[in-house]
Amino acid sequence: MAPQDAQMPSGVGGNQGPPIVAFYSVQGGVGKTTLARKFAELITVAPGTAGQQPNVLLVDLDIDSQGLTYRLHPRAPLGLATVHQMIAQRNVVNATAVNVTAAVSLTGGNPTKRGDLWLVPAAPPEARSLYKDIGSIPPEELLRLLRDMISALVMNHQIACVVIDCAPGPSPHTAAAATLADIPFLIGRNEETTFAQIRTLPERFRDWYEQFQPARQRVIINSVSVKEIYEDRARQFPVFDYIPLVSDVIHETEGLPRTDSLRMLLFEKYIVDIIKEVFVGAGRLHLIPEAPEVLGSEWMSMLTNLERCAEAPRVRRLGILRHLRWTGLALVIVGGVLAGVRQLAGSLPGWFVPAGISTVIAGAMLTAAGLSAEGRRQGILRGARELVDAGADGVFRKLKEGQSYRRELDEMRKLADTVPGEV
Repeated sequence: MAPQDAQMPSGVGGNQGPPIVAFYSVQGGVGKTTLARKFAELITVAPGTAGQQPNVLLVDLDIDSQGLTYRLHPRAPLGLATVHQMIAQRNVVNATAVNVTAAVSLTGGNPTKRGDLWLVPAAPPEARSLYKDIGSIPPEELLRLLRDMISALVMNHQIACVVIDCAPGPSPHTAAAATLADIPFLIGRNEETTFAQIRTLPERFRDWYEQFQPARQRVIINSVSVKEIYEDRARQFPVFDYIPLVSDVIHETEGLPRTDSLRMLLFEKYIVDIIKEVFVGAGRLHLIPEAPEVLGSEWMSMLTNLERCAEAPRVRRLGILRHLRWTGLALVIVGGVLAGVRQLAGSLPGWFVPAGISTVIAGAMLTAAGLSAEGRRQGILRGARELVDAGADGVFRKLKEGQSYRRELDEMRKLADTVPGEV
């Protein structure tokens, strides 16, 4: 059964079909292609409709680098029609795409229950003649060809969302993609170059397409390191959102295992938050990935194990040690009696007093050890209970909040690994 959205694409010419999202930038090297890819990959694990998780179409329009094409399907140009060939030859009705679902790489794992990811590859950089041919196509025809190509692929592959990765800078085909898109994303860094182009780049697009609406452009500033500088600039320009430099958020000096994996997990969560922002108000809730799917089965197993963390060896040892408080209390009482009896009955041997004092001291130490063990045990149980109650979102909050929270999360993960399996 086809997903509800597998009709005509929306954007220019309709509002009922799958949303079209375009990613473009002022210059290269700002993370545009990575954001486009992760945006598409994450949507494939969204709930979808009628039991069908979303199929996503990725269109690689970036002839300068072919980033998506080489990363997802290095052999795609061999024997496959590229987007630039199909547009230059006006052969969009017979458009083809390649299934690259097997190349999807999400930190939380790649569940078998997911939608398919389809790729329309870009022409290789050396195919400059195709690039020139596209540039000679009248703007309105170029827009129609791109729209018709997407429409054909949407119907053929039951596509629920279309993501277009554009070449950096202004060009006719980037302008066409931005005009066609429901959500045109300008990706940049926290640099003057990006902020200076926030208003001028849309005006360049309007040189080709008057119907492009600059107000629909949404700016994402990627890899923000100095937040104060970003905030100062963001007050002056219409910035939609930002993604922090996650290598600064999670640093090697924290000594956490699999630091790179944690960084990518957090990076993907920031993208999910952006997906949520753009789709909640548009009534596209079925395209928003849920936190458990993003977190992945390994972390979700941790949360499941923490429900039985009282069975972990460490917690059980602390459970045994906590009884020392009662033994210690008994010794304190016995020691007090020994010392007191000697005071009342002077005929008793003199060693009663020092023996009583030593017994009281030993008892106090045991009591303190027992109370400490119980305090640590209750702290672990409370922390585990709070994390389980918070669920996947709670894990992400701890990843974001600071080094001490991430260390606590790491300790909980180690604890969960020691919980014995259910019989």
